[in-house]
Amino acid sequence: MLDSDINNADAQLHVEFFVSDLKGWEGKPFVRIQAPGDKTNIVERPVLEEHKARFPRQWLYFQMKQNETDTAVIGTPLETWEAESTDFSKAQMEELKILRFQTVEQVALASDSQLQRIGMGGPGLRERARMFLQTRNKSEAARELDDTKRQLAELQSQMAELLDKPRRGRPPKEDSA
Repeated sequence: MLDSDINNADAQLHVEFFVSDLKGWEGKPFVRIQAPGDKTNIVERPVLEEHKARFPRQWLYFQMKQNETDTAVIGTPLETWEAESTDFSKAQMEELKILRFQTVEQVALASDSQLQRIGMGGPGLRERARMFLQTRNKSEAARELDDTKRQLAELQSQMAELLDKPRRGRPPKEDSA
C-alpha cells in the first residue's frame, strides 16, 4: 500500500470544477487539478465520472453553484453575513454551502448533529450566526422606530396646520339660550 493512499493525498490538491469557454467546448464542465504552490503542473480536462467520484465535495459545490439561480431561499443569505461581518469568512461560507446551508437563519437554528458535519468550530459558528441576526434585527427595529416617529411628527404637523386654518363657508350657529 502506498503512503499516499493512507494519508489521502487528494485532500492536499486544489480541485475546481468550472464551465469551459474554450472553442468547441463552450458550456461543458471541466475540472482543474493542481497541487497548491505548483504553477507548472495544472491539469484541466473535461469532467469524467471518475472525477465526480474522486472529488465528490467539489463536484457537489459546483452543482450547487450552477443551480443557485434556480432556488429562491427565504432568509438572510450567507453572502450578506460574509459582507457585513468580520468574524465570518468566504471560506466558511463556501464550506457551509457545500453542506447545503444557504441562509444565516439555517446556521443559527442548526441542530448539534448538523454542526458535527461542520467540524470543531460548528457551535461557535452557530452562536455567531445568532448574534449577527440579533444585531441585525435590533438595527432594523431601530430604523423602523425612527421611521414611525418621523411619520408621526409629519402627521402631527399636518393636523396642526388643518386646525389652524380658518374655516370657509357659513359660520356655525350660535345657541341663543
